[in-house]
Amino acid sequence: MKEIILCKGGCGNKAAYKGWCDIKWKKGNRVCVTCPELEEKRIKAISAFRIKEARLGLNPMQNPKICIKNHSKARNIKASQTLKKLGKLRLLPQQTESRELRERRLMRIRRVLRRLAKEGRLNHQMESKAKKMIRHQKIAETLERLARERKLPIQNFSREERIKFSKKISRTLKRKIRNGEIKLNDWGKRYRYGSLQNGELRFRSKWEREVAKFLDKNDVNWKYEALVIPYYDKESKLFRNTIPDFYIPDMNLFIEVKGNGEFKSQNTQDKLKGIKQQGYKIMLFGKKQINVLRKNPIKMFSEIEDLR
Repeated sequence: MKEIILCKGGCGNKAAYKGWCDIKWKKGNRVCVTCPELEEKRIKAISAFRIKEARLGLNPMQNPKICIKNHSKARNIKASQTLKKLGKLRLLPQQTESRELRERRLMRIRRVLRRLAKEGRLNHQMESKAKKMIRHQKIAETLERLARERKLPIQNFSREERIKFSKKISRTLKRKIRNGEIKLNDWGKRYRYGSLQNGELRFRSKWEREVAKFLDKNDVNWKYEALVIPYYDKESKLFRNTIPDFYIPDMNLFIEVKGNGEFKSQNTQDKLKGIKQQGYKIMLFGKKQINVLRKNPIKMFSEIEDLR
């Protein structure tokens, strides 16, 4: 039986011309353009050529006269109308590409953006302070105008779309806080404390500071606002996230400090329920618990130890 030679491009079809397949063969082409290996080589060759061309200043878009002509107001309006039309017909390149190609394209973009950011070569990193202020002002004015005209995308979302969008933002924020990409601001944190374990910290209330001092005094290993916990808010009927005040890893225990107005609220009960559902232990500190901590710290420490 004659051995079947497959296309060396990796498409799985039978080879017909110098090891390449003949699918979608076009007259004049020396090789098949649909093979993945050839397509990858072609993309790399074009990219290398464009980079070399740009470095030598030979790219047409580097010519001021061509730029003025290509970026005229009339041309931009025409291009915008064409793009909108193609978008409605679902014919834009990013709308027709496969999921695999989309992932590869986005991965390349992210990689390049990260490299440029490290080198400080992104546009917003190189612009002057005055230009940055002008750009921010322009963005703010545009957003305000769109909001007045009820044209912001989120203003026209259905309830289901709004919930889906909120969940997506929540997941992204949770991931970035966990990875250290986003640091929580110190808004409302007026009470400073130099912890031996955690360094200089700022707390929202004197009660939180007292709890931190108490834990340090008893050599308890603790972290402040360390984890993001999801919970279901019964009042708004939405899933939200909460960041409990103190986390004790050795006990898998959270200590949440609440004032008199929030101690028995429905929102606090929803947060406690969500924390327990995630498999953590929880202690709620209010006025009564703080008084015990002040007058009889040994009793309070024994109550915490009982939760081990």
